[in-house]
Amino acid sequence: MPKRPNPGRIDRLRVRHLKLLALIGASGSLTAAAAELHVSQPSASKLLQDLEEAFGHSLVDRTARGGVLSAAGERALERLRIATGAIDAMGDGLAVDAGTPLVRIGMLPLAGVSLVPKLVAALAARQELPRMQLRDGPVSEVLRLLREGHIDCVIGRVDTDSSERHASTFDILPLVDEHFEVACGRDHPLARRRKLDLRVLQGERWILPHQDTYTRRVFDTAYMSIGSTPPPAHIESPSFHVSLATVAESRLLTIAPRSAVTFYASLGHVHKLSLARPFQPDYAVFVTLKNAVRLPAVELIRRELQAQSLKATRLASAH
Repeated sequence: MPKRPNPGRIDRLRVRHLKLLALIGASGSLTAAAAELHVSQPSASKLLQDLEEAFGHSLVDRTARGGVLSAAGERALERLRIATGAIDAMGDGLAVDAGTPLVRIGMLPLAGVSLVPKLVAALAARQELPRMQLRDGPVSEVLRLLREGHIDCVIGRVDTDSSERHASTFDILPLVDEHFEVACGRDHPLARRRKLDLRVLQGERWILPHQDTYTRRVFDTAYMSIGSTPPPAHIESPSFHVSLATVAESRLLTIAPRSAVTFYASLGHVHKLSLARPFQPDYAVFVTLKNAVRLPAVELIRRELQAQSLKATRLASAH
């Protein structure tokens, strides 16, 4: 029968206690975890016993092949990953510049076009810029890194279909509208036409993201919502940077986040098509772990992003 957690025993836990559970979860073996920690198996068993006595639960279910985390072990590991991630971050931060805080940021590529550059510029102008480690990837990957304590926050977007599922784990702050736009080359025959219906674009050749991406789902849904079949991809592209650069040199069309299309258009590379029915608002967001310790540098970034988003919203309303 589970016991109540023992605060006195919890206070005596060391970093290797915390890492042991993560290693067992990854390897499914106490022996492999012991080898990774460079301790004997009896020592690893004692570390596990300390953990279980401290938390008042059996954390590992023993099997013929080793051991797998119990339900209580999985819940404990969710919290312990945050602790070990914070310890690793502290080591990284102090190793280079002990006087400047380090913020580990996960981001979607769209954040690198406007949000992050403007954030850095504003903080640097006030001499408040922390050190940053930027890691990009798909939504599922950066949220996993945040959940496991490998990063401190995420700048990107969260699929509307999964926002309720994430609400119990993350604090999600909406930022600017990053709805999608359609872009073409500057000399494309459609560039000067206005209020284009998506059906008119159905017969064009498209360079599109891969089928399993969020952007592709938005694109397909827009066509299906008007009772039309989505155009196939003439070229499937790994990123909107590749798509926009290709569109600039061809007669293809593409879909990309608003900030990316605006940026490439400002360079004179592409033209944003005028659509009769724009894509739905789709907000970039700032995500942190719910109930986690709020680092001052992370709060600084959150406030600056929120201030810039409010300013952008007011400017958009004025126009």
